[in-house]
Amino acid sequence: MWTADEIAQLCYAHYSVKLPKQGKPEPNREWTLLAAVVKIQSPACDTTDKEVPVTKEVVSMGTGTKCIGQSKMRKSGDILNDSHAEIIARRSFQRYLLYQLHLAAVLKEDSIFVPGTQRGLWKLRPDLSFVFFSSHTPCGDASIIPMLEFEEQPCCLVIRNWANSSPVEKSDNLEDSKNKRDCEDPGSSVAKKMRLETPAVPLSNSVTHHGMQESGTMKPDVSSSHLIKEELDTANGIAPGIKVVDVHRTGAKCVPGETGDLRRPGVAYHQVGLLRVKPGRGDRTCSMSCSDKMARWNVLGCQGALLMHFLEEPIYLSAVVIGKCPYSPEAMRRALTGRCQEVLALPRGFKVPELKIEQSGLLFEQSRCAVQRAGTPGRLVPCGAAISWSAVPEHPLDVTANGFPQGTTKKDIGSPWARSRISKVELFRSFQKLLSSIAEDKQPDSVR
Repeated sequence: MWTADEIAQLCYAHYSVKLPKQGKPEPNREWTLLAAVVKIQSPACDTTDKEVPVTKEVVSMGTGTKCIGQSKMRKSGDILNDSHAEIIARRSFQRYLLYQLHLAAVLKEDSIFVPGTQRGLWKLRPDLSFVFFSSHTPCGDASIIPMLEFEEQPCCLVIRNWANSSPVEKSDNLEDSKNKRDCEDPGSSVAKKMRLETPAVPLSNSVTHHGMQESGTMKPDVSSSHLIKEELDTANGIAPGIKVVDVHRTGAKCVPGETGDLRRPGVAYHQVGLLRVKPGRGDRTCSMSCSDKMARWNVLGCQGALLMHFLEEPIYLSAVVIGKCPYSPEAMRRALTGRCQEVLALPRGFKVPELKIEQSGLLFEQSRCAVQRAGTPGRLVPCGAAISWSAVPEHPLDVTANGFPQGTTKKDIGSPWARSRISKVELFRSFQKLLSSIAEDKQPDSVR
């Protein structure tokens, strides 16, 4: 029905054409990440028995920047705690879902929703599905990728020219993902500490694995976390005889109070399968990693708790597509689906669905690697703004910095115009308006 490259190309074109310059990286100095949700309409046969081709449409998009620290969080919900691209895209998707439900329930117009079997509830049209796209591997568990014996060490920046390699070669040419938004220079003290300090050893001898459930061989029990060599190599897609000498780092930190990383040199630096929070510059964040959040979406859906009051079934993603970047299909499956395979006692309508995971061979033009490859002089920095776009008629675009609309001053904070349209309080206000409209629509004409 579609290919990973088609999804990536559609998202890149939408970013270039539909999104204005505001909020995009400054040329030759900044870089960013991109995420989006693409609506797929399945092909059908018309009256002449001719197959109608599949249609693809971007319905939400986000670019990413840093998360705010714990000390800057607000109980009022008027600030964006997490501004990573994947989270911005999902919040923008919720705006789209709210609008589509308003079309169906109130305006009685064509919508992605149709009446469910229960009165007052709605469900997604059967010919529609949604694909999630991200230009980079999600931070956290999915970014802990085995580094094989024949790969060059270390790989903070691009050592091998994987950006120009073929799709067949890309899995062998990996970049260190200590922090996908803040790679250190190879000569820095941080990078030097990450260099391999011990001889190459099999991964199974030095990395413990928690919560691996991809083949039904592991249960989320710390006491059973040591796999024999054959099991672990199989889980990571590593051919017999190939040694793993290191793992790509993630900047996401283990949840406080739980089992932590060993932080030993080489392959024993990380433990996989653990819950993590995103790193902050100084002030620690309370935002879970994108790997953890996407795993949750695959169980609870992307719609959020408020919309479930009107939906018969959760809105699940059918697939995830990753752009050209350091990538491991085994790590992605482990992080997004493998850890949730034994989730039990879910409410009616919820499940752990199959999730198709693919990678595109197309590179995002404003990714860190692409900007570096262009030979940009000077030090590159991540873009400080995050763009939110939704396929809604009113104010589809939202640009934020430090959790507030771009240009917000300290004096403005707390006022209605100093809130992002995808902040919790604004999404709640949109839900309240929907609730009021549905209640009014149900009243008899004589009462109105």
